[in-house]
Amino acid sequence: MSFLLTSTRTIKLFFAHSNSPKDKNLRRDLESHLKCSLQSLRVIINWQKNQMLPGRDWKHESCEHLNTSQVIVLLVSPDFLAADDCRDITKRAMERCSSGKARVIPVKLRPIDNWQATPFGHLQCLPDNGEPITSKFWRRQDDAFVNIVEKIREEVEKIQEDQRQLQLIQEQQKAEFFASINRLISNHSLNRIIRGRNVPTFSLGIAASVIGVAALSGFCNFSPKMQVNNLLSQGQDKLDRQDYQGASENYTEVLKIAPKNINAYRKRGDARYSLKDYKAAIKDYTQAIQIAPKNVDVYIKRGEARYSLKDYKIAIKDYTQAIQIAPKNVNTYIKRGHNRHLIKDYQAAIKDYNQAIQIAPKNVNAYIKRGDAQSSLKKSQAAIDDYTKAIRLSPDSDQAYKNRGLVYENNLQNKQEAIKSYQKAATLYKKQGATDKYKKIIYKIQKLQQRKPQFSN
Repeated sequence: MSFLLTSTRTIKLFFAHSNSPKDKNLRRDLESHLKCSLQSLRVIINWQKNQMLPGRDWKHESCEHLNTSQVIVLLVSPDFLAADDCRDITKRAMERCSSGKARVIPVKLRPIDNWQATPFGHLQCLPDNGEPITSKFWRRQDDAFVNIVEKIREEVEKIQEDQRQLQLIQEQQKAEFFASINRLISNHSLNRIIRGRNVPTFSLGIAASVIGVAALSGFCNFSPKMQVNNLLSQGQDKLDRQDYQGASENYTEVLKIAPKNINAYRKRGDARYSLKDYKAAIKDYTQAIQIAPKNVDVYIKRGEARYSLKDYKIAIKDYTQAIQIAPKNVNTYIKRGHNRHLIKDYQAAIKDYNQAIQIAPKNVNAYIKRGDAQSSLKKSQAAIDDYTKAIRLSPDSDQAYKNRGLVYENNLQNKQEAIKSYQKAATLYKKQGATDKYKKIIYKIQKLQQRKPQFSN
């Protein structure tokens, strides 16, 4: 008797990419190849932003697809690394990857400096020879797309095979269990007991059914390991649906059965963090660290919780610990630098940003953050240089334009240059559909245009 579907579930793929015109063109070419290759498989493909209907919240839509996909493909380019929304998607994708809920496949669209320093630098990228799609290595870009699609198809087929094997194992386990129940029901001694009590023959079937139902209930709660895995799965599903309270309760149940389950502490910490119960989240992360003191991810998470409580000095200690374990993690230097900035230790913050830039010389966020610290130290030209460098690396960096405008306006009193930077930021806000930011920067431009010039550099 089979209690499971014999066919595999539908596989969901989510593709994330930047809004750069270059990246969009490459994405369209990849989509054409994918449709041909995956047509025969049970696959649903969702693309970031581009399938959204008018009036829909595309951020929410993208998050929903991301949280329910088994395969997440990141179409990486300098624009992708610079975009805030892409960074958010990357962070969530790597969380799902580390928890075993999804497989992340980075695809090189265009050349990236210091690939190993990216959050996904340790993963196998596509094309499988490491050459970007736009590289001269590929005489025809179609060859690169074929290579990518073949590997994605292989990944989908592996997942489907894993599903089939899991179904087979579960069905075999249940078949063996119920076979033993059937042997018990047909046992002569059981029959003699029932008949000795003058139980009618037709009642044997009812008795067998009752025993079978009880056995099924017992089977479902048979193994503590099965209970833990089931509760962890339920908790992750609730996290994906943003039911943080429900997820927290599932992880609490796990810890009653397995008090040293690091994944339960880490995930309950995530749920509590999302509920803004930062103190409880810190306790969970601390428990996880005690179990696995070399887990970089948990130190970073605890640092973020302490940052949310504005306990910046203690957060710095967590990031320092993470850096000692993984000294090439660029984002940890940036986080520590940001906390040092907040306690006005600008020189130390600059040292962290310098370290991040040394590891990843084209990290746009590091230049922007260093520019902020330089600005706070009144090193105006150094700040301008950092923002300009960020803009050269990523011409669509609205934050760099805005911050450069602030330095020109407030520190250098250079009205014309401030307006130029603000106008660039406004153009980008409008292009992104960031209405509130666009209105605010336009208002700032108008007020600045009305201001009488004091002096100009």
